[in-house]
Amino acid sequence: MRRRLTIVLLGIIAILAVPALSGAAPIPGTIITSTGFFRFCAEGQIGIANIDTSKLVENGGNFTITGTVYKDESDFVFSKSAVVTSAKKISTTQYVQYENNDLTKPKLIRCKMRTGESLNKGNWPAGTTFGNGRFVVEPAWGFGSAGDGLSTSPATDGTCQTINQNTINSVWGSLTNTEKNAAPYNPTASNLPSASANTLVTVADTVVGVGPSWTPPVAAITTNGAIAEIGSRALVATSNSSLAPYFEGAHYCTLVAPEFLRRVLLGEVSPS
Repeated sequence: MRRRLTIVLLGIIAILAVPALSGAAPIPGTIITSTGFFRFCAEGQIGIANIDTSKLVENGGNFTITGTVYKDESDFVFSKSAVVTSAKKISTTQYVQYENNDLTKPKLIRCKMRTGESLNKGNWPAGTTFGNGRFVVEPAWGFGSAGDGLSTSPATDGTCQTINQNTINSVWGSLTNTEKNAAPYNPTASNLPSASANTLVTVADTVVGVGPSWTPPVAAITTNGAIAEIGSRALVATSNSSLAPYFEGAHYCTLVAPEFLRRVLLGEVSPS
């Protein structure tokens, strides 16, 4: 999976300059065989829920992971990650925050994904629904028994921190030796001409339990003295954990955009 994530993240860096599509309507997702910027959260879902990739369509299985990208933030806030049981599909949603008004320089990516433990849970209580029109989601936490084994470790999800670390690894790996030697921050264990060792790090997720605590602005990269830190605000709500099943089975992350990290490492912008 590390090789797959590397390919995807490098593809993202190559096309992040594409402006966001206009309008509030979501961009339809595609199955997991496609890669790139619009697949960022769908790819993140694999690690978050510890998905057994042999069960995905691309590897001869029956399950797919799709991603819907929202340009309008209020639409994204109202959206939910979900499942479509008849199609054996996990649906993620994504929103990108930009540095500039032209929407060509992504800074932070917000992902709404599913918890691993939810994938073999069944339907919500009878009569429970969520959403109207294009925001309607199926009233189910997961796929029931059909989802058994889809997560290889349903009791313990992966972390947003791991996704951010994968981004660091991929972006750093895309730099030339000259660019690495001139970088203001250094994620490796060896000192470089322009930056001491371990001056670019990830930090543990800040976990919240409700949407209003997750949606406020958050920095993509902060500084602590000479060290640049990449953290994530995560929302985790397991199945059957509240009186509102449509909020459950959720694992949300705020994640640094690979292109913004690259610009920081090239000295084009400061952490923020």
